[in-house]
Amino acid sequence: MLNKVFHLLTEEYTIILAATQEHFHAVEAIRNDVVVNHYPDIEETKEYIFSQDDEQSFIYLLQHKATKKYVGSVRVFFANEHTPAQEIPMQKDLHIKDIERFTQELPICEVSRFALIKNQIKHKDFSELRLRSYLSLALMCATRINFLLYHYSRIFAIMEHSLHHILKRQSVAFEPIGDAIDFHGIRFPFVIKKEDFITAGEKTEGTMGQLTRYYLKKLCKDPESLWQFIDNNPYLERSDIYLVKINQLFETYGDDVDLALLLEDEDLHPVT
Repeated sequence: MLNKVFHLLTEEYTIILAATQEHFHAVEAIRNDVVVNHYPDIEETKEYIFSQDDEQSFIYLLQHKATKKYVGSVRVFFANEHTPAQEIPMQKDLHIKDIERFTQELPICEVSRFALIKNQIKHKDFSELRLRSYLSLALMCATRINFLLYHYSRIFAIMEHSLHHILKRQSVAFEPIGDAIDFHGIRFPFVIKKEDFITAGEKTEGTMGQLTRYYLKKLCKDPESLWQFIDNNPYLERSDIYLVKINQLFETYGDDVDLALLLEDEDLHPVT
């Protein structure tokens, strides 16, 4: 089963960092699909589909290779010393109580806009429910890749308990930091520190670990689209991104490099 899932999420689907007008139109279409099918009464429809926060974010797309159809997306909103917004969305929009004690050490990020379209392409080996679970895993992998590329001090998310349990099974132990809020359903605010993410990296084997290494190695071989995104973003520098060190670790330790090593800050060689 592990090989089948890995094949599904690397040969049949692929993860893409949104960087072109085509990509951003695809993000809008995916979010619109979510609004129409899940939140038809949402008041802030236009803001949900695309907002100023998206300009201060990494947005990842999931694409079905054979049809070129975009089927899912996820956003990693970041705040650093250069960004116009120093507060993450849950802080400025949802006013989570006492969250400021967690947000002082920049850079930080918030994962949001996790979305899969309703009508997925049918698969001969997986039920619709199982396929959606695996596609969700791919989007989670996209966020993990982002955390390894850009070392945030803390990572925030608002999620249902069911998603929290899925992440715990992958050894990603987010800590609850507030009471339940009614945000398109009952959800809870969570945070994870970089040190705890390192621990998760040490424990991660199986599908998530394999996917993470696969896509990082692919990025090391063909980094141009990432560097173009960084160069075009006014709030990021190439030296913020740990791709050079990741490539060095792959060259030193091979394809099975310990993911915990990818999160260590020592001996970073910035891009010049």
